[in-house]
Amino acid sequence: QFITDIRSHAATACPLFRYLVLQTETHAFCLALACAALIGFYPFCVLLLSLMRHQFHWEGGYQVLIQTLRVFYPTSQAWLIRNLEVTVGLSGRLEWGSVFWVFLGAAGVFIPLEAGLNRLWKVQEDRPYWQNQLVGVSLTLVCCVLAIGFVAINASAQAIVGWPVNLLAQYISSTFETVKTVADRVVLHLTAVCFFSAVVFLFYKYLPNRKIDTLQVLPSAILVGIVSELVKDIYVVALPWMDIGSDRGSQGPFFVSVSFVILAYFETFVVLGGAFLATQTETYPWLGYFRRMGKTEEPAER
Repeated sequence: QFITDIRSHAATACPLFRYLVLQTETHAFCLALACAALIGFYPFCVLLLSLMRHQFHWEGGYQVLIQTLRVFYPTSQAWLIRNLEVTVGLSGRLEWGSVFWVFLGAAGVFIPLEAGLNRLWKVQEDRPYWQNQLVGVSLTLVCCVLAIGFVAINASAQAIVGWPVNLLAQYISSTFETVKTVADRVVLHLTAVCFFSAVVFLFYKYLPNRKIDTLQVLPSAILVGIVSELVKDIYVVALPWMDIGSDRGSQGPFFVSVSFVILAYFETFVVLGGAFLATQTETYPWLGYFRRMGKTEEPAER
């Protein structure tokens, strides 16, 4: 029975392996998505930081974004943050150029992503370019709102945790500051998983050129949010051994952007892999659990 179970699990894993590793089209989609993400990521950071500092005048939100970059960017976080702060400080206002590049990067993301999702859902025809861009702009705006919500939740959680910690630290020990740091980090990771899961769910739900059942893609979106966090952690640990983690490596002074593109490349495999699983609920029945729970039994005929 044990050998039979192993063969069964191996057989169900093969379709996912073939799609992610052996199918050339998947690699092409992932590379296009990673390069488009590079175009939009840095302007997106400048845009959010400018909003927090110059429009909202919200220092707590600004610091949450800085902390997020320090935790989630794969390498040279201090270099990245220093240059972003210089850019935000020199402008003194919201940079509309950043807005333009954010939407340009989004345009590059949603074209191959819709094509990839349409292939998985067996959609015969992609949207016209203008419709794809209209959906992409709408999703980009929603993602910006979600990002601000992510900042608000983290800033509120840090304020709630920080008040008793600062109070106790005055009378007992500075050890509570360590507790606060750990608590902030846990909240940051949990909300990041929720944020990414919500973004991926929106992509799965609205990008394919057909109607998608919410309960069919929700489990995969949650799984992608969790797995993407694990992939990022593994990548950060492996980066020093990849000969691209410093300016003396094979990529020279360009290692910062290269390391980001490679991370985005791996993460897009996770996104497309989750979409593949959502379309294969017969092969992976545990992903259809929410969908089965959402169905109501039809009354029996009398």
